[in-house]
Amino acid sequence: MFVSEKTVSKHSYNIFNKLGLEPSEDDNRRVLAVLAYLEG
Repeated sequence: MFVSEKTVSKHSYNIFNKLGLEPSEDDNRRVLAVLAYLEG
């Protein structure tokens, strides 16, 4: 099975948007997404 980088990027972008995590130069959206998940 092969998943392209573009596909992963697109799905990650959609997940971040659903969590309300807009792109920011000050915050890492991946870290914020994990924190949101852990908070339930």
